[in-house]
Amino acid sequence: MSLAIDVYHKGCFVPNPFYYGNPDIESVTGVEVSNMEFKEFMTYLRSLIRNKCRDVYYCLQNRALVDGLRELRDEDDYVRFMDAGFSNDCKINIYIDDYHEPVLEWIDEEKADEGDIDSETCDDDVDSVMSDDVSLDLEADEEDIQWPKSVDPFLSNKNLIPDEVVEEDEVVSKVHKIPIHDPDQKWDTMKPVLGMRFSDRNELKHMLTNYAVVNGYALWYEKNESSRLLVRCSKTEVGKPSCPFRLWATPMSMEDSFQIKSLVDDHNCCRQQNLGALVTYKWIGKMLLNDILERPRFSYRKMKEEVRKRFGLKVSVGQCRNAKYFAQDEISGSLASHYEKLWSYGAELLRTNPGSSILIGTNQLPDQTTYFKRMYICLKGVKDGWIEGCRRVIGIDGCFLKGICRGELLSAVGRDANNQMYPLAWAVVAVENKETWKWFLDNLLEDIKMGDGTGLTIISDQHKGLVEAVKERAPSCEHRQCARHIFANFKKKGFTGVEHRRLFWRAAKATTEPSFSSYMREICAMSVEAYDHLIERDPNTWCRAFFEPERCCDAVENGISESFNASIVEARKKPIITMLEEIRVYVMERMYNQKVKGNKWDLEICPSIRKKIETMKEQQRYWDVIPSGDQQYEVKFSHEVYAVHLEHHTCGCRSWQLTGIPCVHAVAAILFLNDNPEDYVAVWYTTSMFGSCYRYPIKPINGPDMWPTVDCNPILPPRRRRMPGRPKVNRRKCPTEKVGKHSVTKKGTSIPRCGICHQEGHNKRRCPLLNQEPVAVGNEEPEAVADDANDHVYKEQVYDEHMVTTNGSGGFVANKRRLLSQRITKLKLKKRVATKDGSGENAEDYHHRLDNSFGLLIVVG
Repeated sequence: MSLAIDVYHKGCFVPNPFYYGNPDIESVTGVEVSNMEFKEFMTYLRSLIRNKCRDVYYCLQNRALVDGLRELRDEDDYVRFMDAGFSNDCKINIYIDDYHEPVLEWIDEEKADEGDIDSETCDDDVDSVMSDDVSLDLEADEEDIQWPKSVDPFLSNKNLIPDEVVEEDEVVSKVHKIPIHDPDQKWDTMKPVLGMRFSDRNELKHMLTNYAVVNGYALWYEKNESSRLLVRCSKTEVGKPSCPFRLWATPMSMEDSFQIKSLVDDHNCCRQQNLGALVTYKWIGKMLLNDILERPRFSYRKMKEEVRKRFGLKVSVGQCRNAKYFAQDEISGSLASHYEKLWSYGAELLRTNPGSSILIGTNQLPDQTTYFKRMYICLKGVKDGWIEGCRRVIGIDGCFLKGICRGELLSAVGRDANNQMYPLAWAVVAVENKETWKWFLDNLLEDIKMGDGTGLTIISDQHKGLVEAVKERAPSCEHRQCARHIFANFKKKGFTGVEHRRLFWRAAKATTEPSFSSYMREICAMSVEAYDHLIERDPNTWCRAFFEPERCCDAVENGISESFNASIVEARKKPIITMLEEIRVYVMERMYNQKVKGNKWDLEICPSIRKKIETMKEQQRYWDVIPSGDQQYEVKFSHEVYAVHLEHHTCGCRSWQLTGIPCVHAVAAILFLNDNPEDYVAVWYTTSMFGSCYRYPIKPINGPDMWPTVDCNPILPPRRRRMPGRPKVNRRKCPTEKVGKHSVTKKGTSIPRCGICHQEGHNKRRCPLLNQEPVAVGNEEPEAVADDANDHVYKEQVYDEHMVTTNGSGGFVANKRRLLSQRITKLKLKKRVATKDGSGENAEDYHHRLDNSFGLLIVVG
């Protein structure tokens, strides 16, 4: 069976007398409630009114709310709701209370008041009985009592909250029955309600702005004073309202609140996009605060378009400019509060994760003003997992902060047993230089207990400060430089082309010195300068042939750090504490997910390593294995021959020693013995090591309200460093980057196209159409192009704006490039011909004078 339901929403319950005021009504029929459960029906109800259903009540039609209103909140109420609807001709009403008022208590009080009135009417002589509760001292002449009232000349008994004289104990009870505006309510659901109270006049005006923007009402203030507010809709040219909407609000007499005293919530106007002064720049700034926070370079015109798309409003560029200034001031205030909480944030991290390293550096002026300098974070669970389960290989890199919080983020990222990134430590610094890198490396090496770097491999870019810091702080470590940065600088020097690229990467990935030398000789044969440039970059830092063995990592790029930077790119746009929290939560959640994933693996080695082994099993079929002795084999293919020693886990190609994973030659020898190649993989790649990486979790922390208080000087945001020259807006792109979807790189790979004949391979200076010999037409001789002197001048001029056209006989007409003064004269002549009064020259005289003035060269073919 189905019901016909009328849903009353967006209104509010009002007591004494009890009713539901200013509702919107949604009527539906054929609702199959018997086929729905309670939760399904509530979901259907929310989709019908397009809003949340906080408190839901139902009442039979043609029944008073006081007598028939019932609550609908669980399965039992839902059964009674269906029975009531089916027993009343399948019709029922539903009421939505968005303000969580004590509706049932109001109903009980109203029924109790009615009972008291009935009992009083039964008394014989009510007037002769004096209540003992009334003091004679308070009985005064009623004509002398002056109660403050709302001075509204347009007030009537309809839509009016009266300022009536009530007893003091009744005031408290009645005041709290009137709806109170919730400023945290969703902005597009705000609506004025008769009797609604506000903390002040500005809160009411903000609500009215939201209400007008959502519905497109052109509200305006007829009275806008501290003691009264009169709001109208749709002003005419003579300044009179053309819409029946009217709102009157004044301060309350018994408490410090602003209240809507009368309201006519009827509209007959059409939707407006230009709301004038109602939409202020402050309102725009508040609504776009998050957008401006995440996009500091949000242009005014894009802001204007965003307001039009999101709110359907037409605003000026000046309003958007002021809104951005206002939002930046708000953000600066919130940014200062972020830095003030850094002490408490660090203390909370140490409280929940004891043993972590949280270091905050500041710059303190003589007047005790403290500015932020840097902050380092390495959590206990992360560094314990790295020490126990990760290879001794770390990638370090720095990236810029993209939001209102300026500076750089330094990070150290390791590699887990599955060859995935393992974020180890991160720090926020004002600038990336040698001093900050030395400070970062000192803290990092102390946390991971690596001392002077013995047995450690560091991979980084070619930042000068970083290279020098590694030499000073970790002199015994192996320092590799990212080959991708080496190649980018290689291309900047002009060594481009497919062959240069191919030989460079073959040289970088060569695992033996002879193969490296072979590729470098080929580069030297192409360009001695290219060879010298690469040798100056120290091949020991970017070629596999010179890497230390037994590190179980042959990476020539620092892609693991770039992956971490890309994963936190959105966090880098946020204020400092929000950014640090998003990074911490990201690492905490990642460690948990990796631990859960590792527990599901029923393997000896990790999946990515097994995938490599399977690939080499396919490739080993092309290699011949010749046994030599105990666990020693000679593996060859064509002219390539390598010696493999299974017991020592070595191969002549050095790939096995570098990675810890058997190479294709070793796999061929292992399968020759019918053995399992996975048994020869280094212990760093086992699932037990993977579990050790993520064994120690990051402990959660409380919210900012519960952080401990630290007795230190509040930290201010770092002062802006103004660099010489004009600030760069766009990132400086590498020449190898693509600049668009349908374009190629900026340097050297685009094919020229002629602007005259539109053919590829030449430009318009060298177009063959301009170099054709004059051809006679009929019996006419070709005209002389120019005399010797003019011909000399003609050859030195450059063709710019060539309009090569054909006349009727197949000839070509070309305009020579004119001097600047001639082009200005031409523009002036065009303007003179196009005068409004028609007194200028006609087109025929104009072109004739141009031919004589500029000497058009006409070649007739």
